[in-house]
Amino acid sequence: MKKHILILCALFLSIKFNYAQQNFGPKLTSMGYNGAAVTDVWSIEANMAGITELKQPTIALNYVNYFFDNEISTQGLAFILPLNKNYVGLSIQRYGITEYNEIKAGFAVAKKFGTNLSLAIKGNYHQIKINNYGATTGFSADAGLMYSINKQLTVGLYFHNPAEQKYTNNTVKNNMPSNISIGASYHASSKILIATSINKQLDNKFDVGFGIDYKLLEIMSLRGGLTIKPFKQYGGIGFNHKKFNVDFAIENDLNLGYSPQIALDYAF
Repeated sequence: MKKHILILCALFLSIKFNYAQQNFGPKLTSMGYNGAAVTDVWSIEANMAGITELKQPTIALNYVNYFFDNEISTQGLAFILPLNKNYVGLSIQRYGITEYNEIKAGFAVAKKFGTNLSLAIKGNYHQIKINNYGATTGFSADAGLMYSINKQLTVGLYFHNPAEQKYTNNTVKNNMPSNISIGASYHASSKILIATSINKQLDNKFDVGFGIDYKLLEIMSLRGGLTIKPFKQYGGIGFNHKKFNVDFAIENDLNLGYSPQIALDYAF
């Protein structure tokens, strides 16, 4: 009983400190959640406009383990389908334990205009369920854009739930967060990618993040990042071989400890 109480306490604390368990995938997580202007298959959760850089249909699976107990986890799936200069994407993630869990499913549509500008929108379905207590659902919408100023510098802007949609009933009371992110990425060389962003959750202070991706070898990348409020450190490593990518990340929260994650994606 005490174990489950501690787990539930950690779940509610993690909601407060981890922006409703957004699953950005290991690459973007290890770069300090700086996904506003970085392209990746998991951009569908960070800034959907980033999926327009994928050249082939891609599927990805992600697993995150939280804090001190292996019962608390997130499982995620993403699928991106390029259609000329139009793109569609599907994402599903589940966070929590048997007694408490959150499910989020989203469908995104993105379009590339010329070679510089990408725009995207996404609709999300949310569900929170607590055993023997109740459940609540809700819907939200996201919007994002990326613009490449030149071959080295890209800027991005992302809105999550700008309409401040809420859950549909009061059986389980919880907020559906609204967030805005603005960021930039800079290819300092063919091996070094630097990213930064300013994030504002409407009921919290500004958060500033910084991340770097260093291509140590043709098949291996090292990554690191940090965020300021709350202060967190991130690290990770990625491997790629032909159409396969395997990425690892670890997040260090001073209040809650370490959260490792792994993802595998395949381009058809």
